[in-house]
Parts: sequence; C-alpha cells; structure tokens
Amino acid sequence: MSKRETVTFLMTTGGGPGLPAILRSLKQSDLYDVRTILCDINPATGNFFLPDVDARYIIPPYHNSDFIESLISLVKRENVDYFYSGLDEEIPVISANQNLFEQAGCKLLIPSVSALEKAWDKALMWKNLNSFVRQPRSWLLSSIGDGVEQFNELSGRVIIKVSKSRGGRLIFMPENREEFDFYLNKARRLWNEHGNDFLIQEFIEGDEYNVSTLFDLNGQCIYAVSRRKFETRKIKSTTTAAVIERNDDVIKQAISALEKLGLNKGFNNVEIIVSKVDGLPYLIEINGGRTAAQDMNIVASGINVTDLMISILKGRDVQPVEHPVDGLASLKIRMDMIVNMEEIESVNKI
Repeated sequence: MSKRETVTFLMTTGGGPGLPAILRSLKQSDLYDVRTILCDINPATGNFFLPDVDARYIIPPYHNSDFIESLISLVKRENVDYFYSGLDEEIPVISANQNLFEQAGCKLLIPSVSALEKAWDKALMWKNLNSFVRQPRSWLLSSIGDGVEQFNELSGRVIIKVSKSRGGRLIFMPENREEFDFYLNKARRLWNEHGNDFLIQEFIEGDEYNVSTLFDLNGQCIYAVSRRKFETRKIKSTTTAAVIERNDDVIKQAISALEKLGLNKGFNNVEIIVSKVDGLPYLIEINGGRTAAQDMNIVASGINVTDLMISILKGRDVQPVEHPVDGLASLKIRMDMIVNMEEIESVNKI
C-alpha cells in the first residue's frame, strides 16, 4: 500500500480530555494524511487551538433539534470521510442517525443505540449484567425504603451514584450513617426533580483498572489493553495517573461484559476494581462507543488507534494487536492555550 492516503476526520466533543490522544494518533499515522476537524459547543475550548487541528466549528448541543442536521451539513461542506464522537450522552444520538452520515459519505465505527444505552444508564448495565459478570452488590434508589437495611448489610461501605451521568458527577461516598442519610435524601430529591434514578452500591476497595478496547465490524477484538490507576483519589474519573499493566482476569471480564451488551463494535472503555479482600475483579462502569481519556499511553506504545479504525472501515484485513509491555504510564496535566480573542471569536458556527 502506498503511504499517506488523504482523509478528513471529524471529532466531537472537541474539549474532551481524550481528544489529544486521538489527535496524536491521527497525526502520527504512516498510512493516512489526515485533515482534522474539531467540533464543540464552546468556542473557548482549548483543544480547538492545538497545532494539529486543521479546522474548528461550533455546533449545537446534542439535545437540540438541529444537532444532527448541523453535523450532516458540516460533513457535506468539509467532505468528511470519518467521524468520531467522544461524549457519552451524544454517542447514542449519533448512532441512531448513522445512516444519515453514511448517506452523506461519512463512515462511523460505533455500536448500536440499544447497546450504548445499556452502558450509558448504569442501572440498565447492572440489570443486564447481573449474574453474568461480577459486580458490586447494588440496589436502585427507587426500589428501597430508608436504606437502613442496605447500609447495615454493607457495613457502611456504600457509594451512591446517579444512574445516567459521566465524569464522576453526582457520586457520593458517605463516611458514616449521618452522611449516608444526608446523601440518600439528596439523591431522592434529585431523582424526584429530574427522574434520574440512583444506585446504592457496595464500595469495593482495591486496585482500579480500566480496559480500552477496539472491536471490528464483525465483533473481533482487535485490542484490549488494561491499565492500573495509581492515583490516590477514591473517585478516579478523568484519570490522572494510570500505567499499562496486563491483567488477564480483568481483560476477560471486560470483553465478556461488552459482548453480552452488544458493545463489541468500535471503541469502549471498561472500569473494573480488583478487590483487595478476595482478589476478584468487579465491573464498575462502561463507557460505550469511545476511547478512554488516558489512551495516550496506548498510542505511545505503538498502537495507532485511528489507523486501525480507518482501516476497519475501509474493509481492510485488520489483525488483533498484541498487548503492550507493562510500565508505560500516562500522567494527565493541565496546560494553558494562549490565543488572541479574535481567534476565539472567529471560530465558525454551523
């Protein structure tokens, strides 16, 4: 194959912490000369002004009625070949309209809407995987009374988390019974106001892993890379420190869960904790349809995630990739992008 086929690659949401790894992968490609386009609802997102971004656009939020229409218009305007979304609540909307993107000449590697919804809604995930893979003991807030029975059964080791959310939002970890009652009442008020149920769940203490995966169009696993999070925060959303560390039990559980939910197409990120009590892996969460925020160490290990994605969508024979060697760590940092206000104000709107 000749080097450097020209393609145009569109990404949303541009401000996401996982986008720099995708950009690095695209620009390091030996196979494709990629024109990169970023979209976001915020013109002041720092990723817009990274040197590897070729064009940037403001789009409506995913819940607006003109969201899909705007994206299709952009796809046609820029002759976009491939599209990747990194926002959990947006991905099912994209998947539901995949045929419109394909009719406009743009390809996606994305699971079905039903599979994505089972991952987005933690209660649905828990129900669909209950008795299939190991999970913490859990109850729906809508199905319990004052929570005393659950608190006592778990010896006070409880975590309360909203069913539909991302990035560690609305997760409470009470230290005692008084705090438990306070947060349970708060969760009940939020549930009544917004209709978003909560899970009352056993807090599993141990080493937390995440598994980044890629499946082809036929459900074959191309890679499944496990990382151990070694930061000290109890809630490790948007992980700041993780090292590639192969754990076959964790990988096996992640793949089994993804296949059971029908997520064995495209990218996924699976969160698992290995209990320090019994040494067994417990499934915590699945981010369906996207890469992980800390995938830079996978890219740095030599796995070009976007080359694999594009080649799969081109119908090429893509073989499974070996797990990288242990020890490569990804450490998140914050950095400032210094730009003129004129640059921010000149970002195109779709």
